[in-house]
Amino acid sequence: MKNMFAISLYLALTMAACPPTLNNGLIGIKDFGDNPGNLNGYYYVPEELPAGAPLVVVLHGCSQDAAEMARLSGWNELAADHGFVVLYPQQKRTNNLNKCYNWFVPEDISKGSGEARSIQQMMLHLVKELSLDSSRVYVTGISAGGAMAAVMLATYPEDFRAGAVMSGIPYAAASDLSTGLKAMRGEVTLSAEEWEARVRHQNESYTGPYPALAIFHGVDDPIVSIINANELAEQWASLYDIDPETPAEVEIIEGNERVKRSTYQDSAGATVLLRYDLDSLGHAIAVDPGEGATQGGAEGQFAKDVDFFSSYWAAKFFGLVQ
Repeated sequence: MKNMFAISLYLALTMAACPPTLNNGLIGIKDFGDNPGNLNGYYYVPEELPAGAPLVVVLHGCSQDAAEMARLSGWNELAADHGFVVLYPQQKRTNNLNKCYNWFVPEDISKGSGEARSIQQMMLHLVKELSLDSSRVYVTGISAGGAMAAVMLATYPEDFRAGAVMSGIPYAAASDLSTGLKAMRGEVTLSAEEWEARVRHQNESYTGPYPALAIFHGVDDPIVSIINANELAEQWASLYDIDPETPAEVEIIEGNERVKRSTYQDSAGATVLLRYDLDSLGHAIAVDPGEGATQGGAEGQFAKDVDFFSSYWAAKFFGLVQ
């Protein structure tokens, strides 16, 4: 009861200082730190929130904003049904004309600086203010947001239990716009050891496990080549010392021939890497509008109905739905 009172008081004060947007019930977040990446942030809290609830950080793609990402992805509805908070960081046009996260700029993807640090500050702020479970924090994103989700997992492994990268790119695949465009075309390929070293360089004193990862990618993606899914899988497999060429299981999900899932396990038999290859998706979030238990999301620019609600399956991977 005390925890619920504290949350209610915090929400009332925050809403008075920064009113919610008109769409999706999102509340603006402010005073979360020095914000070196100069980002905005919004969050969603369901009406019924259990004590010590989890947090999911959701990162939009280029040309999108928090409200549009919430509408398309269906994460708010999942949060309302299963009792967790959703944080939506938002890029500013002053940082990037296309409102892309700067996943290709070294100062924005290095530990302790830039946009990655701003996202971490928002996350830590909400965990403290809403008394959330700091051991159950997750991150996901699409396109530039997917690339930035990989950044968060690589630079702050101590803060995240797992992540889901959708149409994204391996960590540190680029160091400027030119190499960023090459990476998107699938022209940046490294050995597994080289990919792993780029992550470990950010965490030289870190000895804990890296977050588990689910990769979602359209096999026909015309904007971010499927090669990036291969390279990202190699990067994470190397961190876990597993073979990305030898999945424990390959299956078609719920009879949907467009969705192939490959499961990878560590030496203890835990699933630490999933890969979803989605046919006829292109460059989009996979959604399945409807009222069924595994349905949700909405069609729109960069969101396509392929009878597969990717946010649900990411939440299931995170352990947020049973």
